[in-house]
Amino acid sequence: MNKKPVLLRIIFTLIVIAVFGLSIYPLYQRDIYDTFKSLLSKEDAKINELVASAKAKQDKDKSLYPSKALQTSADELGINLPEYIKGKDIMNNSDAISYVKKKAAGSIRLGLDLNGGVEFILKLVEEKRGDFTAEEKKGQEEKSFDQYRDEAIEILRKRMETQKIYESEISPFGSSYISLKAPIVAKDEKIKLEKLIKMSASLEFRLVSKNNDKLVAEFKADPKEFVPPVGFEKMTVTDHDRKGNPVIRTYFVKVKPEMTGDNIVDARPQTDQFGQRKILLRFNRAGGQEFANVTRANIDRQLAIVLDGKLYCAPVIRQAITDGSAEISGDFTREEVENISDALVSGSIPVKIDIEAVFDTDPTLGKENVDNGITAGIIALVVVMLFMLVYYFRAGLIADIALAVNIILVLGAMATFSATLTLPGIAGIILTIGMSVDANVLIFERIREELSKGKSLSNSIDLGYGRAFTTILDANLTTLITALILMYLGTGPIKGFAVTLSIGIATSMFTALFLTRLVFDILGRVFDLKGMKLASWLCPKKDFDFLGLSKAALTFSGILIVISLIVIGIRGQNLLGIDFTGGTQISLNYSKLVAAADIASVLENAGFKDSKVNYKKSMDNSDRKLTILIRDKDINTITQQNNNSPKEAVTEILNKAFPDAKYKDGSETTVGGLIGQQFTKSALLAIFLALVSIIIYISFRFEFTFAIASIVALAHDVTIATGIFAVIGMINGGCEITLSVIAALLTIIGYSLNDTIVVFDRIREDIGLEKGKSFKEIINISINQTLSRTLLTSITTMLVLIVLMISGGVAIGDFVLVMLIGVVVGTYSSIFVASPIVSVWHKRIGKNIH
Repeated sequence: MNKKPVLLRIIFTLIVIAVFGLSIYPLYQRDIYDTFKSLLSKEDAKINELVASAKAKQDKDKSLYPSKALQTSADELGINLPEYIKGKDIMNNSDAISYVKKKAAGSIRLGLDLNGGVEFILKLVEEKRGDFTAEEKKGQEEKSFDQYRDEAIEILRKRMETQKIYESEISPFGSSYISLKAPIVAKDEKIKLEKLIKMSASLEFRLVSKNNDKLVAEFKADPKEFVPPVGFEKMTVTDHDRKGNPVIRTYFVKVKPEMTGDNIVDARPQTDQFGQRKILLRFNRAGGQEFANVTRANIDRQLAIVLDGKLYCAPVIRQAITDGSAEISGDFTREEVENISDALVSGSIPVKIDIEAVFDTDPTLGKENVDNGITAGIIALVVVMLFMLVYYFRAGLIADIALAVNIILVLGAMATFSATLTLPGIAGIILTIGMSVDANVLIFERIREELSKGKSLSNSIDLGYGRAFTTILDANLTTLITALILMYLGTGPIKGFAVTLSIGIATSMFTALFLTRLVFDILGRVFDLKGMKLASWLCPKKDFDFLGLSKAALTFSGILIVISLIVIGIRGQNLLGIDFTGGTQISLNYSKLVAAADIASVLENAGFKDSKVNYKKSMDNSDRKLTILIRDKDINTITQQNNNSPKEAVTEILNKAFPDAKYKDGSETTVGGLIGQQFTKSALLAIFLALVSIIIYISFRFEFTFAIASIVALAHDVTIATGIFAVIGMINGGCEITLSVIAALLTIIGYSLNDTIVVFDRIREDIGLEKGKSFKEIINISINQTLSRTLLTSITTMLVLIVLMISGGVAIGDFVLVMLIGVVVGTYSSIFVASPIVSVWHKRIGKNIH
C-alpha cells in the first residue's frame, strides 16, 4: 500500500509510550492492608486482631476507607503502631498510618476528596517592621485587616502552586484565622509545607554602618554596656573560613531598609563550583531601577540582605548593579534554599502567621462514591470504544488503540507534572478522552470523502490526513491558547484545570495525527490493504438549507439568552454555591464514627442542602472532630423555625438520627468562600485575555468576522448552559455554581470553540473549491459536509456523559449536568449561531482567509 519508512517512527512511539507508562507506575494505590503488612517489623496476634477489626468496620460501613478503619481499630485496641512500623518520623499511630498511606500511594497525587490531606489553622497577627514616617504609618493603617487577610490567602495559594498543588482549599476562618487544606498525607511533606507557610518572605536590603569595624570592636570590649547607634541594630551571620570552620560575624545594620523584595519576579536556587548554595534574584523593571539606584549611591558600602529578620549575608557593593539581578548567599540546606526561593517568588505575607493547629483530614467523599466514579469512567470508555469499533470497523480499532495509548499518556503526564487528581478531575479526564476521538472522526470522515470520489485507499488516507491536519491544528491550537493563558494567569483550580486540559490536547494530537497514521502505514505494509469499510448510517442529507432557518434559530437563541439572564438575575446570590459564599463550620466531638455520607443525607433531609461533612484529627490523635460546613441561607431558614443556634440545631438533628454517636461540645466558626476577590480578578483577567487571543488567532487564520462569530457563540453557549442549569435549580431546589461547575463551563468553552472552528475551516477550504457559488451557498455546503463529524463527536461525548450521569454518583452530578447541556447547546450554536453571523456580516467573499 505505501513505502513510507516506519522503523524510526515505531521506535519513537515505543519510547514515548514507555517513558509515560513507566512514570505512572504504580498507577493504582496499593492495597492498604497489604502495604501495612509489608512494612511491619514483626507480626503477632495483636496485628491479626487489628486487621480483622478494621475489615469488620469496613464491612459494616462501606464508605469507610481502610486507613481510617486501621487507625480507629488500633486506637480502640490500644495498639501502639510505632512498635511495629519503624521510621524516624513515626511517633504515634497517626504518623504510622500516614507513612502507610504514602507507601501505598499511586504515582498521581490524589485530591482532598479522594485521599484526604492536612489542614492548617493559621492565625494572622499584624506586624509592622522598621521605623516608618507618619505618612507611611497612615498608609499602613488605611489597609483593613480583611485586605491583609485576602493578600495572605492569595500569597499562600501561590506558595501551594510552587509545590504544584493547585487543588488546595484556602479560606477565611473566623475573624482572624485562615484555614488551609492541602492533599498532603506524608509527615515529611507536611513539615516542609509548614515551614513554607510560616515564612513571611519579607526581604529587605539594609545598609551596614560605615563604622562597622569600630562598632564591633566597642561591642566586644564591653557587650553589656554597649548601645547601638540610633537607627541601627546588631545582627550576626554564621560564615566559614578558608578551612571550612564556622565563624560568627557581627554587623550593625540600619533598621530601615533601603528597599524591599516586593518587586522580585524570579528567585532560583543555585549551587556554585564550591558547593555553596545561593539564591539568584531577578527584579521587575521598577525593582531593577531601584536596586541600581541603591547600589550606585552606596559604592564600597556593605549591603545587608535580611530575610524575615535573619541576616544571610552582607556583601560589599563594588559597582552599580544595573542588570536587575541580585544574589543571596548563606549557609542554606537544600530544603531551605528551595523554600526561600518559592516564598520570594510568591511574595511576602503582610502579616505574621502563627500555626494554631494542624489536623489530618479524611477524604471528603466516601469510598463508595469514589468507586462509583471510577467504575462509571471505565464503563464510559468501553462504550465509546465499542461505538467507534461498530461504526468504523477496522479504522475504529485503530482509533481505540489511539484512545488506549492516550489514556497512558494523559496519566503519565499528570504523574510527571505532579498534577492532583480529584473526582471531578477523573470525570474531566474521561470527558477529554471521549472528546479526543473528534480528531479521529475528522480524519476518518475525510478519508470517506476521498474514497467516495473513487480514489485508492492509499491516496485517500494521504489526502484525509493532509486535509484534516489544518482543521485539527486550528481547533486544538485555539483551545490550547485558552488553556495556556488560564494556566499562566489563573490560580487554584483554574490553573489545575488548565494543566489537565493542556495535557489532554497535546496527547490527543499526538495519538490522532502521529500514532494512528503509523498504524495505518504498518497495516498497509503488512496486509496490503485495498479498501476500508466505513459505516454510513449517521451520514445525513447533504443539501439541507441550514441558513434558511437562521432567523428562526437566532430568534430562538435570543429568547433563551433573555430567559437565562432573567433567571440568573432572579436567583442572584442564591445561585452561588458554598465555594463562593462560604458559610458556618460546626465542629462536634463524637463517641462513635458515623459515615460522612449518612450524616450528609440526614442534614439534606432536614433542610441543610449541599453541606460539606468531613472528619479530622490532630496530629497526635488527641483531638478528633466531625466538621460540617453549612450555607448561611440554610442556617437562617432552620434557626428561624426553632430559634436555636446553628450548632444547637445541627447537634439536635444528629443526636436524634444517631443517638450512639453522642455529639456534644460543639463550636461554630464563620468560614469564607474558597473564591476570594483576588482569585476572581485573576480568573476574569485570564478569561478576558484568552478571548482576546482567540480573536487575534482566528482573525489571522480566517477573518475578523469569523473571530467575532466565535466569541458570540461562546458567550451564547455559556449563558444558555448557565441559564438552563439555574432553571433546573429553581425547580428542584439545587444546582448551584461551584468550582466543579466552573470547570464544566470552561470545558464547554473549549468544546464549543473546537466545534465552531471545524465548520469555519471547511468554509475556508470550500471557498477555493466551490467556484461560482454565493457565500451563503458555500456555508450551507460546509455545514452539510461537516455535519456527520459534528453528530459523531456529540454522540461519543454524550455517551460518556450519560454513563457518568447514571453511574458516577452525586459527587459529579452538577459537573456532568452542565456538560450535557453544554454539548447540546455547543453543537447547536456552531451550526445555527456562528455560521449565520458570518453569513450576515461577511462583506468580501474569501478576502484575507488563508
